[in-house]
Amino acid sequence: MTPILFWQLARFYFVYYFFVGLFTPYWGLYLQSLQFDALQIGILLSLFQFSRIFAPNFWGWLADHTEERAKWIRFTAFVGVIGFCGIFWANTFASMLLIMMAMSIFTSSTLPLAESLTLGHLASHKGDSSYSRIRLWGSIGFICAAFFLGFIIDQLSINSVVEVARTIFQPWSVPE
Repeated sequence: MTPILFWQLARFYFVYYFFVGLFTPYWGLYLQSLQFDALQIGILLSLFQFSRIFAPNFWGWLADHTEERAKWIRFTAFVGVIGFCGIFWANTFASMLLIMMAMSIFTSSTLPLAESLTLGHLASHKGDSSYSRIRLWGSIGFICAAFFLGFIIDQLSINSVVEVARTIFQPWSVPE
């Protein structure tokens, strides 16, 4: 595996898991700051788990049949980011539900597709055992987001979650 490909994949994992590290621990707090109750927050957060039942199968099938994994990773991530932008205008439970439902349908397949792409690259370079070193960057991204965003939220506000998420997630950084 070339160093350029290694760092492109590592960067993808870092950015993806940075977003997960930002979203997982703090998104419920952000929703609470919008005055959603516990039941509504539970429903909104469950959308991502529910969509993982069917969406990755569809996007995986499409990627396999077109043989263009990177294209579908970029597409699903890009549409997920566009959907995320709708959060700036969501002011009701119904609008947040629709936005998060759309986001979850597209983003729930991004990681399985990226795993397939990464493993495909590693398989084409027989004997290359770089997966753990590539995936390590995802763990670093998650830790950085979860740890440092806590300080940022304390200094600014919970709305920092949305601002950081909007600036960090770049779906076009996926290698071929």
